[in-house]
Amino acid sequence: MAEAQEIEAEIKRLSGMSPDGLMNAVVQYVTGGSKTGAPRDVQGAALASPRMAPWTLDALELAIKRVRSFTPRQEGESKSQQAARIAPFRAALQAATRPYEDVLDDLAHEEAKQLAALDDETFARRWTAFVRDEPITGPVPRRVQALAFRSPRVAGRAEAVCRLMMEEPARFLPKAEAGESRKVRDARVKEFRDRVLVEARFLRYSIQYAEARHGRMPSEPNVRLRALRLLSQRHPEELSSLLHEVRAELKDGKKAARRDARAIRRTEGQGTR
Repeated sequence: MAEAQEIEAEIKRLSGMSPDGLMNAVVQYVTGGSKTGAPRDVQGAALASPRMAPWTLDALELAIKRVRSFTPRQEGESKSQQAARIAPFRAALQAATRPYEDVLDDLAHEEAKQLAALDDETFARRWTAFVRDEPITGPVPRRVQALAFRSPRVAGRAEAVCRLMMEEPARFLPKAEAGESRKVRDARVKEFRDRVLVEARFLRYSIQYAEARHGRMPSEPNVRLRALRLLSQRHPEELSSLLHEVRAELKDGKKAARRDARAIRRTEGQGTR
């Protein structure tokens, strides 16, 4: 049984590693080795601890992306032979992610409860910081925050803030610096809205998933209406011009229809004489 002090010391050692260093340490552990001198049960408990599990999972996913660097081609080995060696190694790394994903789910569940209890102003401030990817000031990793915000418990609340963000971005952005040009400001607003749109898509899927679990068929989002709203926000003059053009076309169409109706009546009147 791993002692708490040993685990704490291992957590401190692992958390001080570079991303590549942690990746190599995690791969060593997953594949059955250990270069640290700490017993395997101590290292395993440290890697799966709430403080380390998010970083352990990040390290495993990085290793999966770089799997070929762990299994370079041997002399005389074909690409297909290398692929055959890589497949079980990749599968082992992927299987190893599941326990850490479970830890993250538990952390996100607790974080979602905390978020749900916040007042509207504090919640909006926390969500804004997440969307803007501001540096984390608390103990909750961004990955856990993402899972918590996208949980059915708070996704609807976050989506409501997203709508305000799209309509009034200035409320959620820092004040412009002195001398900031209109072009720079517009670029900041666009970048912010793009971030909001990305997060809003995740939230929509979370909300629909919750609806489906309760036996309600999720409604499809009105894509055209949303696109029209975005056009009105980003290019109001262009939208106004298009509306005038369409109204003029409709007006001309009505005039043509009245002319045709009059011509038909005249023709019918001449035929009855």
